[in-house]
Amino acid sequence: MIAASTLALYAMLGVESAAMPAGRVRDPGRTIPRATFIGTLLVALIYICVSLVPMLLIPQGELAVSNAPFADLFARYLGPASGKLLAAFVIVGALGCLNGWTLVIGELTVSFAKHGGFPRVLGKVNAHGAPLWGLVFTGLLASLMLIMNYNDSMAGAFTLLSVVVTATNLPIYIGCAIAVLVLWRRGQIPKPGPREIRWFVAAFLAAIYCVWASIGIGRKPLLQALYVCAPGVLIYAVYWWHSMRRDVVAARA
Repeated sequence: MIAASTLALYAMLGVESAAMPAGRVRDPGRTIPRATFIGTLLVALIYICVSLVPMLLIPQGELAVSNAPFADLFARYLGPASGKLLAAFVIVGALGCLNGWTLVIGELTVSFAKHGGFPRVLGKVNAHGAPLWGLVFTGLLASLMLIMNYNDSMAGAFTLLSVVVTATNLPIYIGCAIAVLVLWRRGQIPKPGPREIRWFVAAFLAAIYCVWASIGIGRKPLLQALYVCAPGVLIYAVYWWHSMRRDVVAARA
């Protein structure tokens, strides 16, 4: 159950992407939380409804060993050709998802660089406005992860990578949950009342769920997640040290 919750959480990663256009929407303090909450509920409802179809129509013994349940479902009821056609649509959908994540990662890398979290070189864009160095940096990390798992089967490699990606996102989610308390201590969130108490309840439940999901990650994915995070921590530490030295020199001058 715990291991399955980690895989389920992978499907819901990216809810924070709704905050990216905060500077380009009206009333972002109200619009973005609503969009995030409503969008998450709708996606969860769609996932649950779609996932129930093969569970109810394919015998459990066949479903347990299936690498493509929906392709097997279509092939079972509509013929072998339909299963291959569905698999082709899944590939197209996966490529579209990959393109979307590539754009998101590029924007996040530039945002971190502009706010001082990454070296400024990662925030540079080319003549077409694309974050070239940010895309190259994240692409190298992704390629390294694939090379480290080239001996696994396709399904095994996908499962491992999805768990690793989830593991690298969990610290961010836990930090966001704790940030609610920090904002309250700073006075940016009013004292808990009938409306504000929702923030604290949501943050508490989110932190507990993230810790619970972390337990089901496993040793190998957790270590690989640390390998992925290590370069980022090292880059941030070096850049922070360099910025501190630059500020000290500027102050003395």
